[in-house]
Amino acid sequence: MIRRLSELAEEPKSNIRGGVGAGQGVDLLKAGEMAGVLSLGRITLEPGATIGEHAHPNTEDLYLILAGRGVGILDGEHFPVGPGDLFLVRAGGSHGLINDSEGPLTFLGLLTRSGEPT
Repeated sequence: MIRRLSELAEEPKSNIRGGVGAGQGVDLLKAGEMAGVLSLGRITLEPGATIGEHAHPNTEDLYLILAGRGVGILDGEHFPVGPGDLFLVRAGGSHGLINDSEGPLTFLGLLTRSGEPT
């Protein structure tokens, strides 16, 4: 499979997972296109936008920060994030993301299947 970002449609996003504010995203992979992967997407949060902290009872989700700065949330803990940082929520955990900067925050999100919570 070859997929070119320039050929994919970017879509507006707002109030992601109960968060606030606006952004945009593009789906790079969808369920069924790669074993174990439910989705892979690139999302850009505008300044002040958030992804609400949400639970992952039976899935795992990795956020890889590509550009910008903000605050990651993992199982209730808040920590600074910037380019090259990643954090992974395991099944049974929760996470979110806050763009508290004055510029956009762009990241890759990889959602996968998981077994029972550990």
